[in-house]
Amino acid sequence: MTTDSSFRAEYIAGLRRLAAFLADNPDVPVPNHGTEINLFSGGTERERRAAVDRFAELTGAPVSDGTHYQAVRDFGPIALAAVAISDERRSRHDAWMSYADAITP
Repeated sequence: MTTDSSFRAEYIAGLRRLAAFLADNPDVPVPNHGTEINLFSGGTERERRAAVDRFAELTGAPVSDGTHYQAVRDFGPIALAAVAISDERRSRHDAWMSYADAITP
C-alpha cells in the first residue's frame, strides 16, 4: 500500500484505461462476481492494524475483525479493501505451506 503521488497517478490512469477499454469493447468479459482490490501494508501487526484503521477513517469503510482485520469500501461490484493479516494467521499459513512440496497430486 502506498500514497506515493507518482505511483498513485499511474495506478489511477491504468484504472481509467481499463475502464475505457472495457467500455469500448463490450464483447470482452468481466468477472460476474465482482472484484476486490486488496491493499496490504508491512510492519508489525500493530502497524498493519493501524494502517487498516487509517484506511477506514479516510474512506468511511467499516472495520471487521474476522479471519483478517480489514476495512472494505464498496463501489458497486468493485471493492477497495485494506487488510491486515495477524502474525498467528501468517504462521499458520506458513506451517501449512511447508508441506506443499511433500505432496504430489
